[in-house]
Parts: sequence; C-alpha cells; structure tokens
Amino acid sequence: MKLLTFLLALLLFLPLLFNISLEKNPVYNKKELFDPSLSNINSVQKLVSYSDSIANVNQIKPASLGYAVLVGSILRKRFYHGFSSYTLQQNWLAVIGQLFLGRGLAAPVDPNEILKYPYAGCSQQAIVMMTVMKEKKVPFRSVGFPHHYATELCFKNNWYFFDSNMEPKIKEKERKEKYWKGSADSLKKFYNGDHQYLNWTFGNSVPVIFGKTNADPAPHAYIFQEFTKYLSKLIWIFPLCFFAYRYKINPDYRK
Repeated sequence: MKLLTFLLALLLFLPLLFNISLEKNPVYNKKELFDPSLSNINSVQKLVSYSDSIANVNQIKPASLGYAVLVGSILRKRFYHGFSSYTLQQNWLAVIGQLFLGRGLAAPVDPNEILKYPYAGCSQQAIVMMTVMKEKKVPFRSVGFPHHYATELCFKNNWYFFDSNMEPKIKEKERKEKYWKGSADSLKKFYNGDHQYLNWTFGNSVPVIFGKTNADPAPHAYIFQEFTKYLSKLIWIFPLCFFAYRYKINPDYRK
C-alpha cells in the first residue's frame, strides 16, 4: 500500500517535468501580417500601453472607433493564426482533459496567457480584443459563425465588426452592422479564400450568433483552467501527505 501511494504521488508529479504540448505548434504561413518584433507585448497592460502610445502620436482619441481599428491592426501583426495550448508543465490536467474530452480545454482563455504565444486562434484573438476595449469602457460582444469567432464593438449606438484573425479588407463604414445587416453571407466578400472554405467558415445562409453585450468570454473555461492550473501543480502532494501521515501514526504502515 505504501509503495502504491508513493508511486501515485510520483505519477502525478511527473507531468510537471515536461514542458511539452500534445498539440502540434502552428507554423507561420508567411502570408499573414505577422511581426515577430511585437512578441515583447506579452500582457494586456503592455498591449494597452503600446496602443496608447501610437494613438497619442497619431492624435487618435481613446475609446474611439479609430482606436479600435488601431488595436485590431496591432493584433493582426502580433499573432498569426493557430490555437495556443497549455503544456503539461503549465496545466497537465487541462491537457489530459482535452486529450480525452475534446479540443479547447487546454487552449488558454486568459488574455494574459494568450499573449505569451506568437499565435492564437480566432476566439483567442477576439478575447484579447474584447479585453482591451473593456479597459477603455467600450461596449463589446462576440460574433459567432459555424467555424469562426469575431467581435463587435459599439460606438455612438452603432455596432462595428472586427476580425484580427482572418484579416478582412473592410472599410470603416463597411464594419457597421447596418451595412452588412448581420448576415454572414454579406461579410464573405471582404475575405480572401475560395467559396468552399468561406462557406465552411461562415456557413451558407446561416444566422449569426451575437453574444450578450459586455459578457465575459468563456467564463466556464476560465474557471476550469484556473482551477486545474493550480491543481496540476499541487495534486501530487495529497498522496504524499497521506503516505507521510500513515507512516507517522501507524508503525505497521512502514513495513
């Protein structure tokens, strides 16, 4: 029994020695507007400070539509596409959970965690965008498609579409929801890609799913990841403490 308890503690500790992900790291396709020099922007606060400095030089007002366009342009250079994922060392419980239960459990949803990687998925980039605009008191909401995730921001009672991940060529007035009328099919013309891919991404005559205004993105995933992140680092201690306790109070347990 004592050997099994000790081996269990060792088994739960071993993943912390491996800084590897079970997901294949995305590779930059050299087509996106990725700038590796922006990798030093590794927190929301640094992203806000960097955006503010550029806005001041260009006389762009904080919390304005122009500021949002600026942040969007920075994010499309900060990331290339591909979901980031925790390593075993960072959160092995989430990694194993994703392995058995499905994709997404080990993909960080904390914006500060997302900004530690050079790549991020559509939902992860949208989370960072929404977090920055939340700092600026700008109303935001998610925009969901069958296989894509983007953001809308509200200025002067009008909602504007933003997607730093797929980088559509879209003018300021065309971002307004009243222009594209909440239709995913109306957005496709702003994107590069063949019809089959765009139909898969945005759907074909499929209604857009708008999130609630100012709703925290992925709250359940955030709680799960925060809990498992700390539990991954501590869970091995419990069987070890049990082993030590039984060893101390029960002499027969030492045999």
